[in-house]
Amino acid sequence: MNWIWAALMPHPPVLVPDVGQGREQEARQTLRGLETLRARLTAMAEATPDFLFVLSPHQPYTRGALLLNTAETLQGDFGPFGAPKVRLTLSTHGKAAAALAGHLKDRGIPVATRSTPHLTPDHGSLVPLHFLAQALSLPPVILASPIGLSPDQSLALGKALADFDCGERGALLASGDLSHRLKPGGPNGFHPDGAVFDAAIEKALRQGDPAHLAALSASTLANAGECGLRSVLALIGLAGEAVPVFSHEGPFGVGYCTALWQPGGADVQPGPDVPSAKHPYPLLARDAVTRHLNPGTPPPQAPDADATALWDTPRACFVSIKTLNGGLRGCIGTIVPTKPRLEEEIRANAISAATQDYRFRPMTAAELEEVTFSVDILSEPEPVTDIKTLDPRVFGVIVSKGNRRGLLLPNLPGVRSVDQQLRIAAQKGGISDLTNVRIHRFTVDRYPETGEKE
Repeated sequence: MNWIWAALMPHPPVLVPDVGQGREQEARQTLRGLETLRARLTAMAEATPDFLFVLSPHQPYTRGALLLNTAETLQGDFGPFGAPKVRLTLSTHGKAAAALAGHLKDRGIPVATRSTPHLTPDHGSLVPLHFLAQALSLPPVILASPIGLSPDQSLALGKALADFDCGERGALLASGDLSHRLKPGGPNGFHPDGAVFDAAIEKALRQGDPAHLAALSASTLANAGECGLRSVLALIGLAGEAVPVFSHEGPFGVGYCTALWQPGGADVQPGPDVPSAKHPYPLLARDAVTRHLNPGTPPPQAPDADATALWDTPRACFVSIKTLNGGLRGCIGTIVPTKPRLEEEIRANAISAATQDYRFRPMTAAELEEVTFSVDILSEPEPVTDIKTLDPRVFGVIVSKGNRRGLLLPNLPGVRSVDQQLRIAAQKGGISDLTNVRIHRFTVDRYPETGEKE
């Protein structure tokens, strides 16, 4: 089978401008990821497949089977979200769907069928198809729900797709949001396993290795409150290799991830109009240090300050600098905002991390090509009354006693227990014991310059 691409796309209706009415800018990283995906497809010769196989977790489902939608046409709009004029009408590919059903049954994957022509209740299909329609002419679709499958069956589905051949070119749209429990106040509340799940999803995609997801316990999967696991596993099974991730964030307490696999994708270079998948925060940190260390030399072009809605918001942040082999070269940040704009906060902390971290000699301009930058954006600290609510994988901590205060970021290598995390944070603040200390916790959104999340 000639699969020409496969994409993982999130599906919150708020991303659609007519629905979001400006709130979509709070998910600017996701919008950039979608822009990158669209640009990659636009730059491809013959990017439009003969049919598009859509996996949507918001289609009706049948327990224990993949449910194929056999309607001849599909129609839907965003009326329930206040934008009834934004609509889609799609044709389906009945011949390819029948061939696919037979192929999957031969491979031991249960398949059921049902005709559901109305797409309006299925924003899992509508949102990503709305964005894809801006990059290519939408072909006939095969629409299915993977929710009735087990995780193992979903991975097997992807592997079965890899050798499906109906004589036509296909593409896979794997629709799915990640954890819905990333932040207090999110749509399904908060659970620390949400961040664990999201991190495993990104690692599995970047490495093309479903073992990172198989290692998660059933309780972790349940606690994460996700809808995209089966779509992701099918994508990984089809690709059989690393899947480039363009964006991953959780601005509303829900994980959104955008990724695109193309056979031989490592050899496909974006054209001059394809936006970079790198996030502007670490690029800004590098630019600030470059300007500081080379005051007379034009530095690399920095992103415009209005590239994201958060530029003008006061936020605390940490900037970390690491060598190419992963060794720390400098790290300085702020617990509360000290500047009126995040742009200024990042610039100031980047320069301090490069030149004022007492553990290291000041950086020189010659080192700029030998280091990478990472920016952590901190949430507002909240007091902790029960240390059982802490998790070093998810929360950073601030330990205070008198006028002394120590901070430790979350998800650091070697920090595996709450007691260890609190002890290290206290030591950093010059606090000799944990008696009568005040503890605050916070989360971070981490933006590395290159590679996987740190």
